[in-house]
Amino acid sequence: MADEQPKIIVEVPSDRGHYSPIATPQVDKLEEFKKGWINAIALPNNPTDLIFDITASVTIPALISSCWVSLPIPNFLRIGALIALGISALVMWEMLAIAEVRNYLILRLILVGVGVAVGL
Repeated sequence: MADEQPKIIVEVPSDRGHYSPIATPQVDKLEEFKKGWINAIALPNNPTDLIFDITASVTIPALISSCWVSLPIPNFLRIGALIALGISALVMWEMLAIAEVRNYLILRLILVGVGVAVGL
């Protein structure tokens, strides 16, 4: 038994004075992608956060490379880590093609390289 009464539709006018919404321009997905990566890898403006960020970018790779060299890690974990490192290198290679991201990414890679060298 379906309700056979007609449905009541109420249209409420917007504050713009008309009923139809204005189409908003579509943002380019590539620009959103670039802005997202720039925001993710850019250095912070706050000096305290900047010091923490640079320190973390150096010490975490130093710790990982130190453990890699000195601890007896099983071979399957080493192979898995090398595969993950290879995939990361391919992603970074593709990211270097984006001009806006390149400078930030190169700085981050230098900091990680310093950390790996310190850990060895």
